[in-house]
Amino acid sequence: MKRKMMLCERVMYVDRDSTFTIVQAARVRGALDERRLRDALDRVQRKHPMLRCSVEDGDPPTMVLEDAPQPIPLRITERIDDEEWQRQSHIERETRFDTTRAPLMRLTWVRGRDAQGEVGELLLACHHVICDGMSMLTLLREILALCADPALDIGTHTGFNALEDILPAQALSDRRVRRSAAWKALAFRLFFSLRRRRKPVPQGEFFVLHWKLSREDTAALAARAKAEGVTVFAAMSVAFSLAFRTVKGAAATGKIFSPVDIRKFLTLIRPDQLFAAAPGTIVPLDTELAPENVDDAAFWEQARVFKGRLNQKVERISRNVHEYFIGLEMMHSIFGQFVAERRSDLDKFDTTISNIGRIDIPQDYPGFRLETVYSPTARLPWRSTTAILSSGYAGELDFVFTCDTESLSRAQVERIREIAMRLLRERSHAPAAALPLREAA
Repeated sequence: MKRKMMLCERVMYVDRDSTFTIVQAARVRGALDERRLRDALDRVQRKHPMLRCSVEDGDPPTMVLEDAPQPIPLRITERIDDEEWQRQSHIERETRFDTTRAPLMRLTWVRGRDAQGEVGELLLACHHVICDGMSMLTLLREILALCADPALDIGTHTGFNALEDILPAQALSDRRVRRSAAWKALAFRLFFSLRRRRKPVPQGEFFVLHWKLSREDTAALAARAKAEGVTVFAAMSVAFSLAFRTVKGAAATGKIFSPVDIRKFLTLIRPDQLFAAAPGTIVPLDTELAPENVDDAAFWEQARVFKGRLNQKVERISRNVHEYFIGLEMMHSIFGQFVAERRSDLDKFDTTISNIGRIDIPQDYPGFRLETVYSPTARLPWRSTTAILSSGYAGELDFVFTCDTESLSRAQVERIREIAMRLLRERSHAPAAALPLREAA
């Protein structure tokens, strides 16, 4: 079975020579059974059609659902120390998939022992064309459940993520929707036709910072955000924006790119279905006050304003979601210009910030325990790779900051992290006693 790749997927694929790998890591304490782990991989591959897909080149490329794909590879490596999973994650992010063969997923088991007994990390790696962050958590949840109970029925999917699989038939045949989508697509194509294609600018060395916010600080942040009528994500966005402005000065834009969970507006997509589209929106923050002059009241007011602006943009996306996907399919002709644009210049925003939210995966299983889940990381093929992603598990917020040395230096990223985390702790615990931001810098 074959189908043409949707444009939203092409953005996650780019081309055969691009490395666009997403890695999800989790730490498991106790005895995992290798045979059960291999069987679990076979079961999830049978359930999800996207794990049996390869790609044929073309314009657009073609997704091929193979009848007899190779099994999902399992690599087992020695756990030398607590940081070995990060070294192995780096290897997985930098290892390109052979997209001409299914599956576009592999699993690494970093297996070892410490003073408390058996412990290891599971590293799920997928090509981003078949998976987003939510999909990776679905796969992790199912693999662990099957390791605990091999007889568990996880169901099967038949959808192949074609446009007719994600949009209702009435939307696809609605002339008004198609006409509006066509006009917007025409304007977009005209915009790109008038722009001169620029040469790609190489990335610097890609690197990742990983850290957690303690349970105490996480609980305090959640409580204070709720009391202020905002989300934790809004507070995080303000803190990181202020940190970027402090570190980058006039070079900072004061804008955040926020991915939107498009699944909630596409009712045909099931919660446990693999899907890769990740549209988003740019949200400006207030920049009138210098970062060092943003006191506690101003901080939370900026968070409320950010929340309102983001909600307005998400509402607009939800109203036009069918038009958006139909219009995308009318823009394959300018995909090359779009890629050239993303590879030739820095983004017009400071960073991407995404929050997966609280991860709903059990901790305790017969014979083993899921000690922690880390936020997924992705190797991006664009000019700028700056992104911050967070998730919550077992009462802790987990953060990951990805970047390359041409976008920001390691020292700049360390300072941004330090300032943002200090701000979040101060605004959560002792807002009246918060130090000026210039001292935190």
